[in-house]
Amino acid sequence: MKPAFANRILRTVMAPRMNAVVLAVLPWFGCSLAAAAGAAPDSTWPQPYSVKRDNAAGTLTLATPFHAVAHNLKRGGAIDRITLNHGRADTLLVRPIGTWVRDSNGGLWSDLNDHAPHLAQRREGLNEIVTVTGALADERGRASGVRVKTTFEHRWGYVKVHKEFLVPTGGFAALEVCPFSTTLAPGLTHYGYREGITEDEGAPAFSFGSNRWRELRSGQPGDPPLQTRFVPRSMIFADPGVEGVEWFVGSNLAPWDLQLAGHRGRARCAIELSQDPPGLALTIAPFSSTNRTILLTNGCAFDYCVAVPLLEGHAWKPWIHTSFNRNKGRWVTEDEIRRWAEQGYQTVHCHNDGDYDDDGLFWRDGAYPPYPDMDAYDKVLNTCRSVGIRTATYFSNKELHPSTREFQTHGAAWGRMNRRGDLQHNFFRGQSEFGAQMCLRSGWADFLKHSIDRVLRNHPLDGVYYDWNVALGCCNPLHEGKATNAPAQGHWDMDELLDLMEWTRQRVGPKGLIIIHNTTTPMFALENFANHVVATEWGYRQWTNRAPDLDDLPLEWSLAGARSRGVISYGTIHPQAPRRLHRQFALRAFLGGVTPWPASPETFDLLSLLKPLHPIDRYRFADWRNNAVTLSHPRCASAIYSRPGDAGVLLANLDEQEHRVTCVLHPEKLPHPLKRPTSASMLPPAGDGVPLDIGQWLRGGIPIRLPGDGAVLIRVR
Repeated sequence: MKPAFANRILRTVMAPRMNAVVLAVLPWFGCSLAAAAGAAPDSTWPQPYSVKRDNAAGTLTLATPFHAVAHNLKRGGAIDRITLNHGRADTLLVRPIGTWVRDSNGGLWSDLNDHAPHLAQRREGLNEIVTVTGALADERGRASGVRVKTTFEHRWGYVKVHKEFLVPTGGFAALEVCPFSTTLAPGLTHYGYREGITEDEGAPAFSFGSNRWRELRSGQPGDPPLQTRFVPRSMIFADPGVEGVEWFVGSNLAPWDLQLAGHRGRARCAIELSQDPPGLALTIAPFSSTNRTILLTNGCAFDYCVAVPLLEGHAWKPWIHTSFNRNKGRWVTEDEIRRWAEQGYQTVHCHNDGDYDDDGLFWRDGAYPPYPDMDAYDKVLNTCRSVGIRTATYFSNKELHPSTREFQTHGAAWGRMNRRGDLQHNFFRGQSEFGAQMCLRSGWADFLKHSIDRVLRNHPLDGVYYDWNVALGCCNPLHEGKATNAPAQGHWDMDELLDLMEWTRQRVGPKGLIIIHNTTTPMFALENFANHVVATEWGYRQWTNRAPDLDDLPLEWSLAGARSRGVISYGTIHPQAPRRLHRQFALRAFLGGVTPWPASPETFDLLSLLKPLHPIDRYRFADWRNNAVTLSHPRCASAIYSRPGDAGVLLANLDEQEHRVTCVLHPEKLPHPLKRPTSASMLPPAGDGVPLDIGQWLRGGIPIRLPGDGAVLIRVR
């Protein structure tokens, strides 16, 4: 999460090489990603839902230009369909999201068996509020006496759910209480979950809580089902590079951990394959037992969210980005900024959160102004703007520097604490400090917004760069409304982080710039508000003498393809690794529709291949998992750029030695199928545009020479 120091080293080492690369062919990549004037807003900007109620069909459907969520009014008012307009599955749910309890005899009572629940719907700003009250009944419709009141707050890209059990006097004896159960589409085979364990179970006090990544595929006995006795903080599921869905709990963790059994570890979270209907059965029950009941009482409630990636259905322009800082007063020059523009850089941010030069001149988190020469800072920003490069400045969502008056006054009240009341300080070298960790579930959130607004008001910036853009567990009792000497039940700052992202998008506007950095903890709900996402800084196997196979790349490499993404090479590639691994890194990035971050010489070299497809966002992209191309060599792969009547086929060789491969095109399987393609040619710089035998390509395949660690682009029409 802390790329600043590594960025500075990389810029020092690599800038001369990058400036030497021939880049005159690339200025088209510097085009702004903002929508053209008068165009419809993109998926980063919240818009109102359309609402359609069909009483005959028993459905209430809420839709945006990017997705739709349907409630089934004949099955408890439950959400039973989630559809992405540019996704692959007909619905991400093949079974409705149900609520149920199991009684002392093992009988199951579900809201899906209530065929006439009471439903109310209203609008609040851009959000739609749906409130459903229904009975828990058995399959024959007999009522248990327990009712459930559920409030669904449909927000931008996610649904915030509050579920309250209404239990008769005397309570209800239950062996299992399950507020969330569904079956996901079978294509969502890759998932990650942030564990629900804490210090009480031996987890590090200030654990980052990275996702544990797993797969569950039909016919793969090596993919075990998941069973855990602790409710995960979040779960994200993906059809890699295509679509996905996620579930996560609200900020208050006690209802999920302590409310029913009085102590942790009595839950059941299970993911297992379902045969009828085919898919992944997901059960999240905060209490589950085979022989011991608890008394479910009136008012027992749970908060969670369901989110999806808002897909726009087009390829992303490769994101070319760099950073700058004060650098002992040697500010980046106007000439260098002009070279950036000529090279194709689209965005740049100021990243100076540590005293790397030991001169005391750095941007202390929460302090203002950071430099004695802010006029020079503004000059850099204005020069960038004049040449079409968008600018942002670094903010940490979790760090406040101890030198600030706010820390000295409020640090203990705002701080992220462990069970003993300790604060966590982040150091990068000796006693040099980034800052102390804060929790957004406190006054820190308001001060952070004030700090961000203050910078945006006073300087010609397009937006923000957020580091530590992640919800983290905290045991500060003040954040739960308790006295300092009272034990905290536990919380994380998830609701507050969502609020910050929504506030930020409104603050910078529909064409403003939001860059977020989250490594090992990607979240659709947060990324939906961002223009660009930085990922994979740490947490995965380091590349030493060879690159991993495509199947072994982390899920967050491209995730669901919903956002322009930069994948970090430093920290991933060992400093002593052979240079060709940087080429391999760039090849894998382009095969996944993402870009190395920061841009490397190898990035610029490969960019020239895609120039004939300008503007690239008029195409749909399919990554190396596409089935439109068959290659005869296992160490070669393809990616597809497709639009009606036209497609670009990127072929890459992942070996050092040249391969001559047979390539077969299946035009009916392109994202935009070509019924009768008539021509194909290999494009410069790999080829000279000489036509290829389209008939042979469609039948037995054409021979293609792929240079070692290289790629070619073929255009077919």
